[in-house]
Amino acid sequence: MASAGRTDLRLGSFLPYVLNNLAERVSAGLSGIYADEFALSIPEWRVLANLAEHGTLNARQIVEFTSMEKSKVSRAVNNLSRRGLLSQRRAAGDSRAKDLQLTGEGEALYRRIVPRVLAWERDLLDGLSPGEYRDLMYILDKLGKRLGAGA
Repeated sequence: MASAGRTDLRLGSFLPYVLNNLAERVSAGLSGIYADEFALSIPEWRVLANLAEHGTLNARQIVEFTSMEKSKVSRAVNNLSRRGLLSQRRAAGDSRAKDLQLTGEGEALYRRIVPRVLAWERDLLDGLSPGEYRDLMYILDKLGKRLGAGA
């Protein structure tokens, strides 16, 4: 373990700090695309992208996929619905839940955003070799699984 035996805290090498700082900067950079160019908040983008990837979901599933608070998901769903970007139907077998699905307009918006965010990602990763990218994704996945195991 990298921090074994350390007794001082240096934020620049404290992994939780470094990861959070990087995540905030990545999120801010991407939001410049979907917020400024497409008038979507970060939670709205995350809901839109998850519905595009997974198809029909309910709000609870979106909370699980995104790790967002239930209230943020609810506001995002209501805003996207009001804009005609997603539809809501009562879920079969659960009268309290609603199945959420992108409308044609929501799918079209998603298709317009994707090339822009992928280009942004390509630019960010330009300094990494394919092997470094694979290693990075492997390490992030390994840390994610460790957190999922309650570590």
